[in-house]
Amino acid sequence: MHKHLLALLVTLSLAACVDDEMHISGCEVIGDIRPLCDMQTPEDIAALPDGRHLLLANFSGMHAGIGRLSLFDTQTEKLTPLFPPPDRVVDTAEPQWGEAGCAPPPLDKFRPHGTHLHQLADGRWRYLVVNHGGREVIEMFEVLGQGSDTSLAWRGCVAAASDTLVNDVVGLSNGDLIYTRMYHNGDMLEQLLGILGKNTGDLWRWNRETGLRVLPGTEASQPNGIEISPDGRHVFANMYFTGEVWKIDSETGEVVGTAPVANGDNSAWGSDGRLWVVTHQDSIANIISCFEVQSEPCGARFEIFAIDPETMESESVFVHRGAPMGAATIAVPTGGRVYMGSFVGDRLISVPDFGRVQPRG
Repeated sequence: MHKHLLALLVTLSLAACVDDEMHISGCEVIGDIRPLCDMQTPEDIAALPDGRHLLLANFSGMHAGIGRLSLFDTQTEKLTPLFPPPDRVVDTAEPQWGEAGCAPPPLDKFRPHGTHLHQLADGRWRYLVVNHGGREVIEMFEVLGQGSDTSLAWRGCVAAASDTLVNDVVGLSNGDLIYTRMYHNGDMLEQLLGILGKNTGDLWRWNRETGLRVLPGTEASQPNGIEISPDGRHVFANMYFTGEVWKIDSETGEVVGTAPVANGDNSAWGSDGRLWVVTHQDSIANIISCFEVQSEPCGARFEIFAIDPETMESESVFVHRGAPMGAATIAVPTGGRVYMGSFVGDRLISVPDFGRVQPRG
């Protein structure tokens, strides 16, 4: 019965009219929106503390292709590949941060997804990367150097629990990490059940000494992006088809607050101190059309909500549809502008920082 329902929904979706705005050509500035093109899909973005450079996770898709990690200079607009390394050699000499015996990733299958940059208690910067390439793991990198001399050194990995398709991850200063299990296997039936509101995943926490444990009470429909409070006490998980953002105790898994924000993809801390959640707000047919060609941009409508981390009150702060890029996944402020990536296409876009307080008078 489930399979017949799935086939019916897919047929209806594909038969529905796809708007012309979904198909984008050219790379022109439109109003305040400036596209930066000719790059592999920047699905997730992390801002380095220098206020100038960004780390990009160049996504290749959930199930195929080869991706990479890059450094982007927002002033010169230069893009520098960081991983896999140019010499194709992964140095494993340093002590491992992850699980004992975890080997370096197969470079010819590397496929990055969600990421998180954070500082450990010893002052070092750790960059966590979800990798679907040949295995389902969280790769751990140390960020070395500064500015244009920034590099990434692989420091180990953590394998996800069995029966898991990970979406995003955050790290704590003590070395722990928390990730979202989006699906168990991600097949078409499970994706359909997620659209219908059935629980498909949950949150997991890893500690080097005690290993993995599920955070009880975090089951939801397609857990997606995740962010963590500066003090590490709470994580904010975007429960995509549950239609909410949950504020969760990072130790116990207790849900201590919710915001009615549906279809939330990735999150980042805004320049206004609020959590910026990028959501997808278009028809199913238009969203499905975005997956037709991974390398081509899509114009699907997206909306960014700013959530007060204390009250969980939300406010729409940015909306866009069509050229030069739609279907955004992340919005990160740096150097007076907000940079947005997508899960498809050959570009990112930037706009003036809408989170900065404008002077009155």
